[in-house]
Amino acid sequence: MQLLAVRRLAPLCMALLTLSACSNKKNLAKIHDLETQLETLQEESTTTTDDLNRQLSEREDAARTAQAETAQQIQQLTAERDAVTQELAAAKADVVQAAAASIDKVAKEAKAASALSRAEFNPAKEAAFTNALASVSGDKSSGSGFVVSAGGKLFFYTSTSTLAGNSRLTITNAAGTKFTKFGNLEVAEKSSFARLELLETTTVPALSLADETTKVGADTPVTCLAADSSSGNALGQSNVSINVDLALIQGKAGSPLVETASGKVLAIIIDPAAEPRHQLWPEPAGQTGEPESFRAVRLNRQVSWQAIPLATFFAEVKKLAEFNRFTGVAQALAVLDTSPGLGLTTTVAESHTALSILIAAKDLPIAAEVITLHDDMASKRPHLGEADLKKRLSNLVSSAATQMQRNEADFVPAKFNPYLRPYAEDALKWRKDALKRPASSLNK
Repeated sequence: MQLLAVRRLAPLCMALLTLSACSNKKNLAKIHDLETQLETLQEESTTTTDDLNRQLSEREDAARTAQAETAQQIQQLTAERDAVTQELAAAKADVVQAAAASIDKVAKEAKAASALSRAEFNPAKEAAFTNALASVSGDKSSGSGFVVSAGGKLFFYTSTSTLAGNSRLTITNAAGTKFTKFGNLEVAEKSSFARLELLETTTVPALSLADETTKVGADTPVTCLAADSSSGNALGQSNVSINVDLALIQGKAGSPLVETASGKVLAIIIDPAAEPRHQLWPEPAGQTGEPESFRAVRLNRQVSWQAIPLATFFAEVKKLAEFNRFTGVAQALAVLDTSPGLGLTTTVAESHTALSILIAAKDLPIAAEVITLHDDMASKRPHLGEADLKKRLSNLVSSAATQMQRNEADFVPAKFNPYLRPYAEDALKWRKDALKRPASSLNK
């Protein structure tokens, strides 16, 4: 059986061996084909690499050639640029030299023309300038000023004290034109001048202000325009004033100081007596002290203005005057005593007696009552004992104090315009001081 089995397997094994041999031949053929393809690819790769290396070498050679050519071009352009720069520098030097010569020539011609113009031009002799001068008259005071055109508006410039105390104004220029229509009043802060807007529609002579860049040095020709104009040289300028020879401006308060060459306004002349003195009582007539120089207050600078209606300004002046009248009465009452003259001959301030103060305020009931009592005492009409007289006077003083406290309630210095504010501040101090000093003799 084993032999039989071997015999049966033998053909099968032979078949398998034959099949295996055939399969190996096919695989070998395929391997051979693949090896052939690989060799072909290697040959092609080698050829491609050689081509690429050759192309790269050619491009590197071309780049080196181009770089050399570019460097040569840059060198050539640099040389051309340097040549052009030298030519421009030479041309510029010629132009600058020619321009300098031309400017020098024009400057000399302008200087000569300016000298000729100054010699021929005199604003004091030109109606266009002198007719801009004006006078202001009110029901209490009058003064001088001038008309200025600025910012498309007309203004009348004058010292603030000229306007104070009036309830109506009339302004007339040197040509005879009257101005009666006014806009707001603008008061210069920390100074003593103001400007009033003129609402007239007619064309009138007007001056122009010098601007802030106008510098006034020593020997700058200036003219003070007035009815009796005078010319001279400035001595320089400070932050606030133009320094000039006093003889040029003395007695010309409210007049403009102009630059002679242009006629433009540099300053306004201010009388020191018109500036705030911080005192309750004015200088007595005829009293003289150390004279103060008139000043030319600069307008060729930045001026801070506070605009207020003209009627408001007049009302503030009236309110301040009324307040001080009451204060004066309080100071007069502080010296009362039971002597026959009630002590009213006592000097209260400088040359002002208590009686003169009361007479000036006799429209006030308290002042009138004290004056009547004084007159009665002088004529020996009343038959009051000292105790009754002291009581009556004490009642008057007490009543006056009550009225003044009410009068003081709505008196606020900060609400006054800049010109009157210092006066108002001092007025309040004087009032408080007066109320602290009741008639000492009546308390004994």
